[in-house]
Amino acid sequence: MTGTDFEAGARAAGAVAFACDTAAGRVHFTGDFARFGLDAAELDWTGFLDRLGPADQSRLTAALEREHIDIRLRLIGDKGRLAYVRLLGRSNGEGRVEGLMTPAGSTADGAGRISEEHALANGVENGEVLAWYQPVIDLSTGRLAGFEALARWDRPGLGVLAPDDFLDMAQDLDLLERISDQVRSSAVADLSSWRTAHVTSGTLFVAANATVSELVDPVFCDRLIATVKEAKLPDGAFKLEIAETEIMRDPEQAAGAMKRLSEAGIALALDDFGTGYSSLARLDMLPFDVVKIDRYFIRAMTADESAGTVVKSVIQLATHFGMKVVAEGVESTEAADRLREMGCQFVQGYRYAGALSPDAAAEAVADGIAGRFAAPGI
Repeated sequence: MTGTDFEAGARAAGAVAFACDTAAGRVHFTGDFARFGLDAAELDWTGFLDRLGPADQSRLTAALEREHIDIRLRLIGDKGRLAYVRLLGRSNGEGRVEGLMTPAGSTADGAGRISEEHALANGVENGEVLAWYQPVIDLSTGRLAGFEALARWDRPGLGVLAPDDFLDMAQDLDLLERISDQVRSSAVADLSSWRTAHVTSGTLFVAANATVSELVDPVFCDRLIATVKEAKLPDGAFKLEIAETEIMRDPEQAAGAMKRLSEAGIALALDDFGTGYSSLARLDMLPFDVVKIDRYFIRAMTADESAGTVVKSVIQLATHFGMKVVAEGVESTEAADRLREMGCQFVQGYRYAGALSPDAAAEAVADGIAGRFAAPGI
């Protein structure tokens, strides 16, 4: 198929012919390329990719490896104008791809979204997404018992962003597992450092989350077990949290991986219990060490007796199965006192502290070991 053929097709479709020479690293456009916000007929490959969002970049790169291409992309023009385009074409088998770029809709707001995507992708690459730590308190002593590691984006110029501000976008960019892996690795490394610095840290632990999709990945267990072992953490010091709704997606497939992690000394916590309407007795078939009661029930129990009954029943049943219980979302002395009376072992929430930076968490460890940890705050 010749360039002339594509030019004719482009004019007929009101589109632009494109030719991508992957060997030379160039992309050439023929036709009214200005309608897509482009002011040059030729771009180098890197320059063209820079006009796409991170998710579109990876999709296009993968598409170019196939014989036929049919893909929808978001293209940023020279003045920040964003256009949705469709690339239709085929490879000649010699490193050259030819086809048509046709309009597929446009929006004035999309360029800002792509800018945000680039910022997040670069932030993950540059280590800006960090583990912050919310204290977990032993109710029997009021002392610091450990932490839950939570993702925070320390974005230059904007400050620290909470998960609600970036995790949905991270999911769209397929960055969630990478972020989770970074948070877990940071949690293991920080815990190892704290325990080394404070030989009297005793049973101090850190917990971090994983999804069932991660859990059933063949290399996930190998990588996590190796990370924990290299940090020389004792059994149970690192706890992997898996949400109840995640487990109920595929408990059978997750069981084998959980058994292996448990045998390697990694404790397992059932997170957000109460949101998936499953039976704790059924979940006892899985090797959980800890049950975390969802914050909804903790917040509701001060005003709703039925919620209090649910919390008490979960504590009693979990204790019967030899599991520890952590109550999330504890925001008042009244809730903490009631949970203590029910036999709950651990709590976390704003009654004690929110998520702390790594430096502040290190100070909390030192204070907690010295018996100076006080609520609320650090």
